[in-house]
Amino acid sequence: MLVANVIMNRVNNDRFPDTVTEVVYQKNSNGKAQFSPTVNGRIDSVKISQQTVDAVERVLDGEDSSNGALYFRSIHSSSVWHDQALSRVLEHGNHIFYTR
Repeated sequence: MLVANVIMNRVNNDRFPDTVTEVVYQKNSNGKAQFSPTVNGRIDSVKISQQTVDAVERVLDGEDSSNGALYFRSIHSSSVWHDQALSRVLEHGNHIFYTR
């Protein structure tokens, strides 16, 4: 749900594209994909469970458990950009979520 929240928060934010597809496949100014499964092809081979369908439906119905997050990164990432440029709003599992 949290990643779906980030996607929908971006769709609804003027700084990002207006559709789910455009947000998911968007690249940054350096040409780097925003969501790694679009690069390694995993996005096309993921098996979608009923739990995933239910979670996405909840997000599409307006549930936002991400506190408005627009970005996230793995806790294992060595990138410091997120912590320098953004406000941390949530940590869940192996990911940290941020907003502007």
